Amino acid sequence: MTESDTSNDAYLQLKLEEGIEWVQGVCNQSFIVNGALKLPSVAKGVVAQYVAFELQGNTGIKSESIAGMSQAFDSAEERNNTLIKKLGSAGLRKLRFRSLGGY
Repeated sequence: MTESDTSNDAYLQLKLEEGIEWVQGVCNQSFIVNGALKLPSVAKGVVAQYVAFELQGNTGIKSESIAGMSQAFDSAEERNNTLIKKLGSAGLRKLRFRSLGGY
């Protein structure tokens, strides 16, 4: 695929949006500020790893290299757990409070 090939742009955009929504859901917050998406750097990296894994499209050992760093995931669950820890370590996850029956 060349840089001028746009045949997969719609699919890639969909996967990017999916990754952003996943990060926002895990963090229990929106990163929309004044109508524009403002992802912290750590969240951007997590979205990139999420999308790279999704684009591989099959099961088994998954590995990736982004900006000189490489990582391997055995499954989507393992990938999710690793990425959730990164978001938590960066302080991006907000607690969700549950009602205790109206008390």
